[in-house]
Amino acid sequence: MARRSLWVMVCVLLALGLSLSMAMAQPRNEDSGNTVTVQEGTTLRVSLDSTLSTRSARPGDQFTATLREPIYVNGKEAIPYGTHIDGRVSQVERPGRVHGVGKLDIAFERISLPNGYSETIVASTVGTEGTPGSKVGKEGTISGPSSRKRDVEETAAGGGIGAGIGAIAGGAKGTAIGAGVGVIIGLADSMRRRGKDLELAAGTNLVIRLDRPLNLQVGGGNR
Repeated sequence: MARRSLWVMVCVLLALGLSLSMAMAQPRNEDSGNTVTVQEGTTLRVSLDSTLSTRSARPGDQFTATLREPIYVNGKEAIPYGTHIDGRVSQVERPGRVHGVGKLDIAFERISLPNGYSETIVASTVGTEGTPGSKVGKEGTISGPSSRKRDVEETAAGGGIGAGIGAIAGGAKGTAIGAGVGVIIGLADSMRRRGKDLELAAGTNLVIRLDRPLNLQVGGGNR
């Protein structure tokens, strides 16, 4: 009887050990099925939640943007519409009095999914939509519209006004002198004023690109 009881106990222990080994061998759901990788180079279309301007922005200022198109990985939604992305202004350059082009560098730092999960993100701006005259350089710097056309028009207008005054005062010779004076005045006036500030209004659409792969737990909680 004692031997039988001992044998039964050994069998139970072996069965428990086998069950435990099988359970440990199974991959956990949170480590496999719920983790997705969005590859480097993936583009995300977002819209700014607030206005960024070279007139008022300062390095270190924080901002947020909202994803306006979901991202899919292997046919499954990895980043839903409405996901928030936190960013920071890294550099501001106001338009000068000669070149007249405002520039903004912005960095994207964190992405927060609607399920509450958040993760660090490394991405750069590659395009803007709805901001006439703006362009994005290779390093992600956003440049505003140039004031060169305005300066040329104002200088030409100054020359025309000067020529008119000169003609009244002294005929052909006066016209030439007046035109030259007018050009100088127009040029000096255009150099006195700054160019137009770059403004990315709230709702401006930006295209950003992942510079590193992004690993996300699509079914996880806060991180």
